[in-house]
Amino acid sequence: MHRSLEMLVRGNDEIVGYYRTAAERWNQIWQREAAQELATFGKLLKNEQTWFEENCGGGLLSQEIMVVSGLVGLYRTRGGFGDNLERARLLSDAIQISSCSIGVKVCADKVARSYALFVASAV
Repeated sequence: MHRSLEMLVRGNDEIVGYYRTAAERWNQIWQREAAQELATFGKLLKNEQTWFEENCGGGLLSQEIMVVSGLVGLYRTRGGFGDNLERARLLSDAIQISSCSIGVKVCADKVARSYALFVASAV
């Protein structure tokens, strides 16, 4: 989260575009049947990491954007994950079992902890 937040604070216009692109991609991903089951979702995410790297700034920045846009995109300040709780947990778990890079997995773990994803109510 730190890379993209720093870019945002420093007024980097590209970061907003990267996050918009990422949010649109997540809308497409969630429509796929493979994104509904843990095992198939995990397999899908490796290919998606490549897409994010090609379209959202590259390297560690794009990996961060992939994770943050996916997980935080399911969260609302009022109400937390709410109806998206199971989907957020599915995404977090799928990242961990996937062949995604360690950078993606570490970022996902940090975001999940930061947003108390696995705390009982996750609000």
